[in-house]
Amino acid sequence: MLENRNAKGLKGFLIASLLFGFGATNSFGATNLKEAIENATISGFGFARITNVHGKDGDGTKWQFRFRPVVTTGEISGWSASAGIFFSKGSSTPDNSNTDTDISSSRGDKFFSSSDVFNISDFYVTFNGSKDQNGTNTKVRLGQQAPNTPFNDVNLDRALGVFIDNNDFSGVKLGLQWWDTWLSDDIYLVRAPYSLASAAAGSGIGNNIFMFYVSSDDNFTKDTGFSYRLYYAYAHRFIDYMVFADAGYNLKINDSNSISFLVQASATGLRHDLNLFGDGILRNVFNNRANRDKIAQNRGMYNVRIDYKYNLDTSSEKPSNVITLSAGFAGSFGDGYGTMLDNTGGLKLGGQLWNSFSGVEANGFGIFGVGTFKNSWIIVPYAKIDWTYKNLGISLDMAYVKTSHFFFLKASGNPSGKNLNTINGFYNEDQSSPNANRVSAASLFEVSPTLTYKFSNSLSATVYYSYAFGTPQLGRFRVMVNYVF
Repeated sequence: MLENRNAKGLKGFLIASLLFGFGATNSFGATNLKEAIENATISGFGFARITNVHGKDGDGTKWQFRFRPVVTTGEISGWSASAGIFFSKGSSTPDNSNTDTDISSSRGDKFFSSSDVFNISDFYVTFNGSKDQNGTNTKVRLGQQAPNTPFNDVNLDRALGVFIDNNDFSGVKLGLQWWDTWLSDDIYLVRAPYSLASAAAGSGIGNNIFMFYVSSDDNFTKDTGFSYRLYYAYAHRFIDYMVFADAGYNLKINDSNSISFLVQASATGLRHDLNLFGDGILRNVFNNRANRDKIAQNRGMYNVRIDYKYNLDTSSEKPSNVITLSAGFAGSFGDGYGTMLDNTGGLKLGGQLWNSFSGVEANGFGIFGVGTFKNSWIIVPYAKIDWTYKNLGISLDMAYVKTSHFFFLKASGNPSGKNLNTINGFYNEDQSSPNANRVSAASLFEVSPTLTYKFSNSLSATVYYSYAFGTPQLGRFRVMVNYVF
């Protein structure tokens, strides 16, 4: 009962703040205002976790807390408004640090790093059109939100602009987006250590992005077993093309057995005479003509995956005892492999440690990560076994990673010369200092067992341990409690 009262109190506070922020208290009549409040919904998540890294290339422990609720009012004549807050404290990359300062005074939180933030994350209005009322099933969002595209981290990236989704045609979804200014979380973390006090560390990039997509809808996939997505984006004076495509097929053999096939690919071409707007730090790297021969201009990657599911309990509509075996292979083509705004985005990859332990998410397929080096390449064969029994999940994740360029995080919080945001740090492959962050070749085999228990549809706890054998060599232990609104 207390939990319900607290949730209602939080929702009420956020709704009131939202309506005042949009000036809706003067625009809506009393009845409409009451409906907007009573029919409001809340989404988002919150978690608390502790992470320990250890081994030859890791040493440290840190707590991290994150809270991101988003409230959307009830619709009035098809219109609604949404707003959300984002609170983050602590770090998931504890190299060369400890938990001594992971709590602050009750009088106010103290920010120790670029990952400590408290901000308005989402602020937008939505018009939800329908065939009956408006002649079209089109949803239009205007404002600031996390873009839901396979190029992005759908929780942490930000874009300010117009987002249009259309469902007028049977089996097909269409969409258009225009971003006036934008910022991926990976890009923020790359440049933020340069100067925590610098306004540029958290400011957007001004190259307008125009995006179009076409994809299958849920009914088409349910009827045929096929699914597909195709996204194309262009960034003014920066990216000539950014493409993501995938196609999947689910073959149901019988009530117990099914096999899924998935093929994914992404390619990005940078403009030869690019001009990055809005941020002096990254502009120093990408706009400098002397660096053009170090930057991959046409990058590409692919991922092929197969999943086999065996349902041990066919007596219930919702499977409660399922074993899943997965295997796949990811690789690159072109003169680099940094193709997306996030380092994983909509890719369905293997492994848990190799592309996330650095914090700046430089490893993986991000456009500003190590795949931006000219002549960079990567291969990632992977496999996974997963068993889900009612509320319990147990899995074993394995991945082999071999790449020409890999970011070695030897000490988080190192000065700018040792990070990925200056020309010396970004392209320095010098290994003469063993305790300095660096970029160099890597070959590792990762093993990651995971245990998850769902207390409810909203609350879960996860314990996992990952260890990377080879170069780099380190382990990561993490315990996390997660709540989804």
